[in-house]
Amino acid sequence: MGLSSMSAIFGRLCLALSLAVSCGKAAVAQQPAAVPEPAFEAVSIRPSHYTVNCYSALPPGGTQYATTCTTLRELIAMAWKTHPDNIQGGDAAALNTLYDVRAVTPGQPWTRKSISPMLRRLLIERFHIAAHPGTKQVTGYALVVAKGGPKLTPAEFEEADREHKAGEGFHNYIMEGHIHSPGANLGTVASLLSSAAHAIVVDQTGISGSFKIDLHYAFGDNSDSNLPDLFIAVQEQLGLKLQPEKVTINTLVIEHTDSEPTAN
Repeated sequence: MGLSSMSAIFGRLCLALSLAVSCGKAAVAQQPAAVPEPAFEAVSIRPSHYTVNCYSALPPGGTQYATTCTTLRELIAMAWKTHPDNIQGGDAAALNTLYDVRAVTPGQPWTRKSISPMLRRLLIERFHIAAHPGTKQVTGYALVVAKGGPKLTPAEFEEADREHKAGEGFHNYIMEGHIHSPGANLGTVASLLSSAAHAIVVDQTGISGSFKIDLHYAFGDNSDSNLPDLFIAVQEQLGLKLQPEKVTINTLVIEHTDSEPTAN
């Protein structure tokens, strides 16, 4: 933690009084202790018994967190708020092992924002994960403003920050030929477009705020559709453009992970 200007003045006074040692101890004593990340009240993590379509997860809004048939890589992605494809390094066999997680969250019902630090602490404690941020260049698309300017409808809230009620599902979704969100920033829109385009899309619009998105396009090679393809739809309906280029993305580099979690 960097020293504040007040700490710097205090240090100079200590030197002037030839009390460097004792003042140094006082300065350290005044530093606030690091606040530990929130933790689950009770948790169980076990290898999954894989069956076809075994994945399931409880929606946010309750005090019970549960996910079934989820890889360690996916759990890490949720905990560190990245995409599973953006995780580098680590032991592939360990990262691709499936787990069932059952946990009780403390206090208020959990949200997608509040669950990440609890998952992160769980994985560090149980798998001894060590990681650091990185970057890599990939072939993809830059999301930029199209000629004529953006055609975006402001949202009343950002879906990622909105509190969910128990049993309520996610409202950002992508289906065949349809991308929808009641409130998304353009970073989230870029992520949704990445799934639709099957390539990395990075927001380079420079536009802040949250917007209602209801994008309709012809899915795949559906020549019978009267809708435009994804690229034309983005320009016509959003006033944005998918521009092919090399893009730099943030990654998470795994330095270490145990092959299995410590016992429950």
